[in-house]
Amino acid sequence: MQINYQDLFKEQAVFIGLPIILIVVFIMGLGYTGNQSFVNIKKYNDNAAQVETLTQKKLDLEAQLKAQEKEEADPNTKKIFAPEGGFGVDASFAPLFDNMLTIAKNSGIKIRSVDYNYAPEKDPVFAAKIDGINVCEFSATIVGKYSEIQTFLKAMLSEYYLVNMAELEIISWQRDKSILIANIKLRFYTRTK
Repeated sequence: MQINYQDLFKEQAVFIGLPIILIVVFIMGLGYTGNQSFVNIKKYNDNAAQVETLTQKKLDLEAQLKAQEKEEADPNTKKIFAPEGGFGVDASFAPLFDNMLTIAKNSGIKIRSVDYNYAPEKDPVFAAKIDGINVCEFSATIVGKYSEIQTFLKAMLSEYYLVNMAELEIISWQRDKSILIANIKLRFYTRTK
């Protein structure tokens, strides 16, 4: 009996080649799975960091919202005016002065002898030198009837933004006692940072 090595080799090649092919496919599968695992771990770490950042932002926004709701709930809380845009210290007071002039016009008083002091030493906020908070002391002599001056002062002190009355001196006019002359100092506050 003669052994045909070619046929035997063909039969054995299937039994030898099949495990080799399976081993190669298995190793390739392990490599692909390992690579995907590393990619998934990296994505997980990136997403975990992003979730942590977003969670912190959410907590910060919730704290700001609670503080804002607390301020809005108290009607006696005055806000410090913070103008939009890049206003300088002096220019940041312009909308407040404009509002004051509108109130004066509507109440019927006349404003005379105006002076501005952007560094009022007697003001506790200015003395504290709080970064970004600016103070302007507006001094003027106002003239009007009692009811007009009363309307002006009530309107100024009931403003949404913080206005502090530093001094007030009222005297009657010698020629007509129904007309009053008031020397007044109002302090306005703005936030520019």
